[in-house]
Amino acid sequence: MEELPWKVLVLTAGRGHIGATREDFFREVRGVKYADLESALRELEGEGLINIEWTGIDKFLCTVSEKGALLAKEEYEKRLSAYKRRMDDQHKSTGIEKI
Repeated sequence: MEELPWKVLVLTAGRGHIGATREDFFREVRGVKYADLESALRELEGEGLINIEWTGIDKFLCTVSEKGALLAKEEYEKRLSAYKRRMDDQHKSTGIEKI
């Protein structure tokens, strides 16, 4: 999963039934352009991972679907596992475990 859609999905899933607003995304995802954000939102909505309720021309409320919540959990666990493997490899190569 690409980085921006991943961030959008995780933020939306983390907000639970409350949902995430445009302001939440701009606060949490630094440097994002609105056009890129809208593109990621529409992509995720098209895949059935999030639901979008448009409240204005460029304002919205996003909630995660059941499918999106499961994908976010699986992707998070995969990324966490990869991170732990990298950390273990670094510890082995630097001899930190001997200290």
